[in-house]
Parts: sequence; structure tokens; C-alpha cells
Amino acid sequence: MNDCQTHRGPDDSGIYRDGPVGLAHRRLSIIDLDGGRQPIFNEDGSVAVVFNGEIYNYRSLRETLQRAGHRFESDTDTEVLVHLYEEEGPEFVKRLDGMFAFALWDADRRRVVVARDRMGIKPLVVASNDDSRVAFGSELSTVLESDVDAGGLDRAAVARYFAFGFVPAPHTPFENVTKLQPGTMAVISAEGIRHEQFYTPSVSPSSPSSIEAAATKLRSNVERAVERRLQSDVPLGAFLSGGIDSSIVVGTMSELSDSSIRTFTVGFDESLFDEAWAARRVADYHDTAHHEFTVSPTDVREVIPEVVDAMGEPFADPSLLPTYIVSRKTSNEVKVALSGDGADELFAGYNKYRGEYYSRYYRAVPGPVRHRLVEPLVRRLPASRGSKLGEVARKAQKFTRGGIESVSDRHFEWIRLPDEETTAAFDEASPVVAGRESLLHHHDDKESFLPRTRRDSLSRIQAVDTFHSLPNQMLRKVDRASMYNSLEVRVPFLDTNVVEYAMSLPTSYKITSRDRKRVLKRAFNDMLPDAILDRPKQGFDVPIGEWLKHEFASDFRRTVETTETDLLDVPAVLDIFEEHAQGSRDHTRFLWSVYVFARWLQRMRSRGLLAE
Repeated sequence: MNDCQTHRGPDDSGIYRDGPVGLAHRRLSIIDLDGGRQPIFNEDGSVAVVFNGEIYNYRSLRETLQRAGHRFESDTDTEVLVHLYEEEGPEFVKRLDGMFAFALWDADRRRVVVARDRMGIKPLVVASNDDSRVAFGSELSTVLESDVDAGGLDRAAVARYFAFGFVPAPHTPFENVTKLQPGTMAVISAEGIRHEQFYTPSVSPSSPSSIEAAATKLRSNVERAVERRLQSDVPLGAFLSGGIDSSIVVGTMSELSDSSIRTFTVGFDESLFDEAWAARRVADYHDTAHHEFTVSPTDVREVIPEVVDAMGEPFADPSLLPTYIVSRKTSNEVKVALSGDGADELFAGYNKYRGEYYSRYYRAVPGPVRHRLVEPLVRRLPASRGSKLGEVARKAQKFTRGGIESVSDRHFEWIRLPDEETTAAFDEASPVVAGRESLLHHHDDKESFLPRTRRDSLSRIQAVDTFHSLPNQMLRKVDRASMYNSLEVRVPFLDTNVVEYAMSLPTSYKITSRDRKRVLKRAFNDMLPDAILDRPKQGFDVPIGEWLKHEFASDFRRTVETTETDLLDVPAVLDIFEEHAQGSRDHTRFLWSVYVFARWLQRMRSRGLLAE
């Protein structure tokens, strides 16, 4: 189990056994390079812990524990956990500010405590098919190496995968394996497994006197978050895409540092997807030590098998590919990088939020006009990500989905993978039904912690994205792509104070008819060159749709045709593929999800983990 995740920690390893429990750890040495070997123990050796991540408030916790009489043997943040547990028991996890997944063994009480951080930045997977044996690890691959039966294919989880392009927690593709939810701990003992949610956002409506006052407080929160994430005994840097979020992180790092910040960007030959010029502009503006890596379509295509297989479960976000490449290049220079992830969800940066903002006007158009005139006309447009005109058509087709009255159903329309035409490819569980049911549950759940004055449709959608899509898609992608390359990524925008303050602000501070991320840009306008401040949102993407039409076409056909499954109607999939290849419709996301799933299914069957 430990050997299959060597990439997460190539610097050291440790294994500890005590009766019914075995703990294993791979270390990426960042703090206290000589003294932080794990497992870490308390004074008498009765409590042991293995830990992945960083605790940003560990120094203040350490001082408090030393005053209480605890003796520390190292300067690592991990050691705080065993002593804080001695003082407070499993509830100690509520005191931790950071990104983490850990497993702690209490030999005296014969129990294991596992927990995952508040925002789900670090992953934790648990396998259990009865009350007698449990396996856990940072990746699905680790528990699949254990002797705990993973169970058969979880067909409901697969339906959710085809709805969203990822398998949302607590599910995995296997019936007996689950992901621990963000902000949750599990206590494992002879009595079984008891789950407890230790974090729920505390959001009170904030009513600053002006947007300038809100911007001032927001800037203070972000600056403190960045400063706390600079603690390291090894070199660190930052991902720089040229967008607003990463530019703010780099600018703040530059203000807090006495030396030049190392920044890293990957550029593409295709101009429609290339942001390298914008990153250079920001790097020059803040005088960073900039590293730019230009990759060709061939470079990206060559890593597809390695990257797709490395996820361990089907994951259909194509931006995983450039994230993997920039992580690989960055890891050659530093061990830690900061990123701007999370700001789009918190401050309404994505195009779907603009779509939601304007959808109220579209819904005001009489239904017969929308259904009989507008939508048929838009559907006939040749949608494609390979040209600017095709991109406009693709977005127009997506926008027409905004006529639904239900907020959760409308939310699903903004993010769904299969459209009406591709649903014919599913023989059994409908991903559309599964996706809508899942989002309805999350809307009901997230609405419960939003103040009544912050329950407008856009605030609800942002809350669901922050606590559902973000940990299951963006954060999973970044953790896997970076840690596979032995690189730790820290995300200051997901500091609890930043998250809860952003959610407390009115929607008008985030988006208007002319602007997005309004308060964020107001807070940091001195750090953003005009060319960056005014440029439209551009995703970190690759032209998978065009490759499916040409260079990748034969591999797609071969993979799908040789996959035997009753979940998909393979001839229907190939018909949809031909429609995409001819350029009459854009089915990129659906086709990529099918390819990734087919490849994963074949791999699991070849290993004997799933039946034919």
C-alpha cells in the first residue's frame, strides 16, 4: 500500500505496526527536514499519527501545548497533532487550521481517528466491507492494494460520474470504498466506524458601509492567508496563469517576500488556449523569477495514458492534462507552489455565473418563443471549441438551458456533461436523473448554513460549487496532478476566514451586468496590470474536442469498441462521435468522459478488481 504512493513522498517512508493496526507514510519533506519523519508519537508512544498536508497555526498550538507541559522532539507541524489529541481527544481536529488528511492511533483506547480538512483540499479514502477490517489511504490505489474487498462496481456512482465528469464524495466507483467528506472525521474501533462532521461554515450576512470597505477587509484576510502559507524550509513558488486569481496570489507573495518570487506557467501552441503572454505581463509587473514552459499538442497527447491512469478512478476534466504538465515542470524547481484555486467559486468568476445572472431575463421571454424559435435556431449553430465562432455557438447553446425555473435543476444544466442527444447512449441508470437528484440534495444542505438574505439563486449555486464541485473536481485534480509529481500545492483563497467572508457578502459585490469578481478586483487593483484586470475569463484547457476529430479519433474508436459494458450503448456512442467529428455539434465533454471511463474499466478488469 505504501509503495504505490511513493510519488506523494519520495524523500522518506515509515511503517508502524501495533496489534491490529498498521500505519504507513511517504514523506515529502517541507518543514523540519531532519526531524519530521513519520509516524510521529507522543511522549510515551501510546499515540501515533501519519499525516499529509500542512497545519498553518501549528506554532501557536505548539506554544500552548508546551505551556501545558508537553515535550516536543521535533519542529514539525505533525507533532502538534499527537499532543493536542492527548489534551482534547478526537475533538482536537476542530482546532486545526490547514489542509490535511491524517490517521491517528490511540493504543490505550484502541481506536483510530481519521480526518479530512474543512475544504477537502487533501483526499482520504476508506475501504470497509464489514466491521472487522478497514483500510484507508490518500489515494484509491492504496486501498485497492489492501486485503479489504473493494466490492463490485457502484453503478449509482458511475451514473454521477457521467453527470458531472467526476465521482463525488462520499462515493467511489467501488461499492465498499468511500471518500471521507470534507470537514469530517471517522473514529474506527471494535464497535465499528462512527462519522462526525466537525466543520460547518459559519456565515453571517456582512453589510459593510461600502464596497470599498468590503474590499479592504477582504484584502486583509487574503494577505494573512497567503502569509501563513509561506511557511516552509524548502524553496516555494506559485502557479501563474495570467488570470486575476493567480496574479493576486503572486502579487501578495511579492509584497510579503524580500526576494523575487518564482512563478511557473505552461503555454500552448494553440492561440485560443494560450495564456502565457498574460502570465509574462504579470511576472514583469511583479518582477518575479519567471519560468515558462511551452508545450505542443503532441506533448499533451503523449501524457494522456499516464495522467488518466494515475487518477485511480474515472475523472473527465481535460484540464487535468495541463495541470499535470505544469506540476511536473514546477517540481523540478520547487517543492511547494501556491495557486489561485477557489476564487472563481467564491467571487463569481466562471461563465456559468454570468449565465445564471442573465438567465432571469431569458426566462422572462415567453416559453413558446424560447422553445419553438430561439432554442431550435441556436441548436443548429455549428458548435466547436476550435474557433471563436464555434465557441460563441457552444456558449449560446449552453445558455439556452437557463430557462428552467428550479434553481438546482438550472444549476445542473450549467455543468452537466450529457445533453438531451447524448442521453440515448446510456442503457441503464440515467446520469441526468442522478445529477439532478444529487444537486437538489446539495442545494437543500448548503442553503441551511446561508443566512436568509444570502439565499438568492446565485449565492446558492456558488455555495454548492464551493463545497461540492470544488473539492470533488478542482481540488482533486490539483492534488493528484501535483502530488503525482511530488509537489505540494497550497490554496490561500480557501482559508476559512476568506471563504466565510466571501460567502457573507451580497451577490452585487461579486457580479453585475458588466463585471465579475467585483470586490476582489477592487481589493487588489494595484496588483493587477490593466491588461489583466480587463481581460475576459479564460479556462485552463486543451483542445480535446479538436483532437477527438483528428489525431485522437482512432484511439477513441478502438477503446470504446473494445469495451464491453451494459452501462453504455456503444453503437449510440459511436454515432454521437461521428456527429462531433463532422462538426455539427460539440460533444467534447461527453465523449471524453466515455473514453476515460472505458479506459479505466478495462484497466480494473485486467487487474481482476472488477468482473467482466
